[in-house]
Amino acid sequence: MRHRIAPARLALLLLSVVLSLAGAGCGGGEDSLVLGATTSLQDTGILDALIARFEAESEYDVRPVVAGSGQVLELARRGEVDATITHSPDDEQKLLADGDAQERTSFMQNYFVVAGPPGDPAGVKDAVTPGEAFAAVASSGADFVSRGDRSGTHIRELSIWRETGVDPTGERWYQESAVGQAQNLLVASDKGAYTLVDDSRFLVLRDKLDLVAFITDRDQPNVYSVMTVSQEKHTGVNADAARAHSVCTITSGL
Repeated sequence: MRHRIAPARLALLLLSVVLSLAGAGCGGGEDSLVLGATTSLQDTGILDALIARFEAESEYDVRPVVAGSGQVLELARRGEVDATITHSPDDEQKLLADGDAQERTSFMQNYFVVAGPPGDPAGVKDAVTPGEAFAAVASSGADFVSRGDRSGTHIRELSIWRETGVDPTGERWYQESAVGQAQNLLVASDKGAYTLVDDSRFLVLRDKLDLVAFITDRDQPNVYSVMTVSQEKHTGVNADAARAHSVCTITSGL
C-alpha cells in the first residue's frame, strides 16, 4: 500500500481533528465511530494499526465493520456506518450524488495484479496489459476465479472483461467465489486458477500461495478514499466522529 503518511501519523491527525471539533476534550457526545472498511485494510494490517493508535490517543471507540467495498457502501446508504474507507470510485461517486455521503477524498493507492499458476497454462506471461492477460485466459479456457461480490476488486475485474469484449458469465472456466480477497486468493491457489488481486494483499499472502503475479495494472491505480456518511439524510450518524475520521483525507494527494 502506498501511503502519503504512515498509519500512526494518520491516527495522530485523526486526534487533532477530534480536538478541534470537540473543544477542550476528546469526543463531544457519542464516543464511538462505526467505520466501514474494505477487507484489504484488514488483510494488510493497516486497519488494526490505525484503530489501535487512534483509540489510544482519543476517547473514541472505533467499531470496524469489514466487508467488500460494495457491501460497505450499501451499509453507508442505509446509514448503518458513520464513515467508510473503500476503493470503488464509481460507486463512491454515486453515493455522493445521492446525498448519502460527503467529504470524499482519496488518500492512498496500490495496484491490481493478474495472478495465476506458475505453469501459466494461458500464456499470460506474454501479455502486456491486464486486458491481454484476460483475453489469453478466455481463449485458452484456463480457470479464473472471481470474487463476484461487487467489491472494488470485482468491479475492476468486470471493467477489464468489458475492455476485452469478453463476457465470461456462464463459461465453464469462470468461477465466482463470493468470498473476501484473502480467501479468494487461497481458492485460486488451490484450483490452479488465475485471479485479480491488489498487490498489497498478494505480497502479504504470497508465502501461502502457489501463484505468480504476472501483470501489474499501472495504468489504473487502485485508489482508496475516505467518506463521511451524511447526517442530514441519516440522523443516527455520529457526525463528529465521522468528521474526525475524515482527517485521513488531509493529505497533499496521492
